[in-house]
Amino acid sequence: TCASESRVGYSQLLSLADSPEGREQIRQEAKLCKTTPLDSLDDVYQLAFWVQSSYDFMAMGDFPYPSSYILNGHGTLPPFPVRVACEQLCSDSGSTAIRKLVDSSLVFYNHSGSLDCVDWRVGVNPDTSLDGMLWDYQFCTEMLQPMSRDGKRDMFFSQPFDLNATVSGCMSRWNLTSDRVDPFWAQTRFGGKSALPSVTRVVLSNGELDPWSRGGILPGMVRETGPLGVTPLLIKGAAHHVDLFFSRSDDPPA
Repeated sequence: TCASESRVGYSQLLSLADSPEGREQIRQEAKLCKTTPLDSLDDVYQLAFWVQSSYDFMAMGDFPYPSSYILNGHGTLPPFPVRVACEQLCSDSGSTAIRKLVDSSLVFYNHSGSLDCVDWRVGVNPDTSLDGMLWDYQFCTEMLQPMSRDGKRDMFFSQPFDLNATVSGCMSRWNLTSDRVDPFWAQTRFGGKSALPSVTRVVLSNGELDPWSRGGILPGMVRETGPLGVTPLLIKGAAHHVDLFFSRSDDPPA
């Protein structure tokens, strides 16, 4: 499966990270640019995170039609880009697991077909990278959410959530004092789940394919209070923000 092939790729990538010989093998198999550093375990993890990030974006942009939305208008992703990436992962091309893993991420990073080599320091385009920075600041100061991956129930590698490390990283990246990194800021300001009974005329919609739906309020999680209260919706076959797009004939049925 796509998930199992992905896990094999990450496993092989990280297993080679500790030695200079292993990192040189990674460099060759991943087709890194000559100037791209791969001199340490941290560099290899940065490459792994770079590949993983492409799937985060493609999952959000997993629309049934070509779309430039996730790329901020700087290019176009194919319909269902996650499926296209998985075809690369599961291909019988004879390439190594690392090569196929990196190739699959290029559905996102090399959407234009113009890249000759891989550089984990470079995002897909400046605007999308800027969006990521702005979101990171908001994550740190207003919407700190616990996120983890275990490499068993998902298609990635072990990344346990560490609140102290997350807070420390936010303080370091943004030169913030500890009082500005409050994990419970949103709950304190808006009341959290306990405030829902007092909410009126709100539809809480999530796309079934949107990775953010795992942190959303889904049908069955709260008592639905009808049109004058809270109505949670899960849109079948929908990715990120598809409910906010202009309608089109090839929209997922909802």
